[in-house]
Amino acid sequence: MEDILLIEPNYSNKYPPLGLMKISTFHKQLGDCVVFAKGKLTDNLVEKRWDRVYVTTLFTFEWEETKKSIEYALTVVKDKNKVFVGGIMATLMPELFIKTFPTITLIKGLLNRDGTVGLRDEKCIDRLTPDYDILDDIDYKYPATDAYFLYMTRGCGMKCQFCAVQTLEPEYIPYISIKDQIAEVDRRFGAKRNLLLMDNNVLRSNKFDSIVDELIELGFGKDCTYPSPRTGKPLKRYIDFNQGLDAKLLTEHKAKRLGELAINPARIAFDHIEDKEQYKKALELCAKNGIKYLSNYILYNGEDFTGKGQHYHADTPEDLYIRMRVSMDFCDELNDKYGHNGRVHIFSFPMKYIPLNATDRSFVGTHWNKKYLRAVQRMLIPTQGKGVSTRSFFEADFGNTTEEFIENLAMPEELLGLRGHFVERANESKEEKKKRYAQWEINHARIFEWTQLYRSLGDDFTSYVEIIKDNDFSIHNYKRITSPTIRKMFIHNLSYLSILRNIEMLGTEMLAYIKVEFPTMYRELLRYVIKSEHTQFSCMKGMLTLQGNAYIADVIRAFIEEPYLTTNVFDALYKAQKDLKKVVLDTRSLDIALRYRMANAISDTELRNIMRLGIEGDEKKIETRLYQKSRKLKDVLREKNKDEIAGDVILDKIEEVIGLLQKVYRKEVK
Repeated sequence: MEDILLIEPNYSNKYPPLGLMKISTFHKQLGDCVVFAKGKLTDNLVEKRWDRVYVTTLFTFEWEETKKSIEYALTVVKDKNKVFVGGIMATLMPELFIKTFPTITLIKGLLNRDGTVGLRDEKCIDRLTPDYDILDDIDYKYPATDAYFLYMTRGCGMKCQFCAVQTLEPEYIPYISIKDQIAEVDRRFGAKRNLLLMDNNVLRSNKFDSIVDELIELGFGKDCTYPSPRTGKPLKRYIDFNQGLDAKLLTEHKAKRLGELAINPARIAFDHIEDKEQYKKALELCAKNGIKYLSNYILYNGEDFTGKGQHYHADTPEDLYIRMRVSMDFCDELNDKYGHNGRVHIFSFPMKYIPLNATDRSFVGTHWNKKYLRAVQRMLIPTQGKGVSTRSFFEADFGNTTEEFIENLAMPEELLGLRGHFVERANESKEEKKKRYAQWEINHARIFEWTQLYRSLGDDFTSYVEIIKDNDFSIHNYKRITSPTIRKMFIHNLSYLSILRNIEMLGTEMLAYIKVEFPTMYRELLRYVIKSEHTQFSCMKGMLTLQGNAYIADVIRAFIEEPYLTTNVFDALYKAQKDLKKVVLDTRSLDIALRYRMANAISDTELRNIMRLGIEGDEKKIETRLYQKSRKLKDVLREKNKDEIAGDVILDKIEEVIGLLQKVYRKEVK
């Protein structure tokens, strides 16, 4: 008996590793002890050494995480020649693995041949029943679990340049019965509710009718149910041909047969704008035959491709928008024709193209740029992976027109996330609602300002895109800009902290824009320094240099309008003045005033009056008022802290502060 460790790298993925699950079944048949880990083992097994370690690989852009897992495997295996690495990336890029890890054993392609892992009695591991028990070894929960994960065909045959299947599964196998595997899963692990078929091109099979017949016989016909293990209540079952159905191969007959199954959703790719009519025809065939839930993958960021016997051009951002719009518009047409007994739903999933040999996600297609790609990712965040399905969301998020979509791609990322209508919340107080609405108005004022600047460029918007295309919003990049309008647009991409720290470099012209032309931003900058829990004096120095007394007065006014009593802004303001060797107002006295208020030694009104003296620059009056209230402060603090361990320390500190105020007061009396 051997000790076997199976490792899946610590990336996020939807489906469990079928290859490792089948290897587990094989080793358990040999009587071996098998443990599964996500990334690495738990602490209680950290000292154990293993006879064999298998590491699976997924997408090539997960190279860094995959590398960590192999490095880890080499530290826990008894013999470094007994680390076996297989899966998608290992098959596509074997040279990289061999060069980086010369001692490992690489397993390329499927486990569909005898002897692939070099063990006795090893037959076709690929046809074994997956071991679901190993999933209990890890804390990670796969989104899809209550399902059979199986294949009824292998391979594809379309040989699209962008697709890995021709390398992973070069031979097309038209029919693999799954009866025995499902029976074995039911016996060992209990029946599963749904069926995920991982076939890459099931519609190509000349045994397609046999496949459908078997699926119906297995209990996955239309409207089939499954008794809940917990309640016994009948639950609807679904089949998902997860890798998609080829629109080019969908005929009237095959659509009718698919309509006999509990298919949800029917996934039909719309990777290229050239496939529009073919795609629409496939959707209509599905809707006509009672398949009401349709899904499409929309590949974007692509290059020129050949596949399915034709040539496809590199897509553009406009292509992505048009393909999504086609789905929205055609969904309405399908509902007009076939929605009388249940509406048709189409879910669109934009999917970024990454080359098969890319070891990260940084690839940028011919007609795309880093800023646009990041914007699409930001737009998709609200979907939470569920797809774009409603016209209202699509038009609000992506835009009403192609031109509006391109405008949204160029919009600052933060503003992209702040769009949308004001939404009321249940059980929200009037005060909370008012405050939230005020912030919503500010956010939309910022969006409107940037949009107006963008539209004022006209056809010259390409100059702005040239500046932002690398998603680089550094001050160095700002210096390249000569257009005043584009400079104004650029700073809307900067954080408030970045603007404050670099305001001298941005210059008086930009300060005038912020303070005079778009005062909303200036007010927000003031609120930022006041609300910051730990205000950095370094972010005030530039404003003090450019504005002096006026900036100090503006900060105090902003505080009066919105008093955040936990702020340390006035202490930071003093430090910034001292660092500049030009103390205009000793704002520490205002900081002390806040402490008085927190201790209830002065009222809100008295605090505001003291702040107004700060605007006038009258330090002596501030200090005198505070000294006059010092006895009350001492009494309050003594009572408040009498039972505290650190009470004496607190009182000593306040005595020190009052002592300083007393000196000032005595000088004034003299």
